[in-house]
Amino acid sequence: MVSFLRWDSWLPWRCVFFTGLYLLGHWVVFARRWPRGAVDRFKAASCCMSIVHGTSTSMAAAIYMLNLFYTDKQEMSWSPTPSSHNSSTMKFWLASRLDAANTRFEEAIMEYSTAYFLVDLVHYLLFVPNQPLFVLHHVFTSSYMLSCRFYTGHGAFSTIVLFVVGESTSFLQNVWTISLLTHSARLFNLLNVPFLIIFSIFRGVLTPWATWQLCLYFLFSREASAVVPFPHALYWMWSVFMGISGSLYWVSTHWAKLICKQIFRRSTRTSGGAGSTHRFLDVRKINP
Repeated sequence: MVSFLRWDSWLPWRCVFFTGLYLLGHWVVFARRWPRGAVDRFKAASCCMSIVHGTSTSMAAAIYMLNLFYTDKQEMSWSPTPSSHNSSTMKFWLASRLDAANTRFEEAIMEYSTAYFLVDLVHYLLFVPNQPLFVLHHVFTSSYMLSCRFYTGHGAFSTIVLFVVGESTSFLQNVWTISLLTHSARLFNLLNVPFLIIFSIFRGVLTPWATWQLCLYFLFSREASAVVPFPHALYWMWSVFMGISGSLYWVSTHWAKLICKQIFRRSTRTSGGAGSTHRFLDVRKINP
């Protein structure tokens, strides 16, 4: 039976933790920057939560994966393989982990991450309801982890893989967003291009590759169908696909804005217009 209030679940307390971070950002960190009730103040408070969640989750997941790989390699007495066999060795190891029962650490990190997405989802529904991409992303992500944690009891390692490739850009993205909200033109122009490049690599290359590996295992081989029913696996992969699509659409719109700005600056510089003296992008006209 699905139960979100199991005795071993810390999900409610983790929701309290992220709510506290949100209130800290709203009432303390950005209290003097915006008046009470300003939408940008709520957005900045959300960034405080996201920085803590994304940074801690990606680092913890990466360390956990490396430690688990090293431990499994020692226990299974894997011998050093030629470089041509490294990819097959990694795929074999991933396959051996994807249908395994959830470990306590995997359950803890899923609850931790789910709590963030639920609190941030409430933030979007209450204060920024005109951001459907983020709302849908949070709904799909939360339902993926909730079903994995409280229903199947297996497959949590897939979320660990996605944490590594999906949350590694969180810190940079939130600093970039705060620079937009605070109209910090110098910081924004310093981060804009590097951030868009890094985000595009992670969300446009690494995350789709990791998702394809998960699809091969859960959907095409169906080796985990005994512990993760095919309809659940299909919904999981659909959720990830929708998240990737939303991320690619979001970053492509910002690439388009950057390219248009550069074309405009070059045209005004060539024609000797007033815009030729502008050194920085006008961050007030960009919607994060």
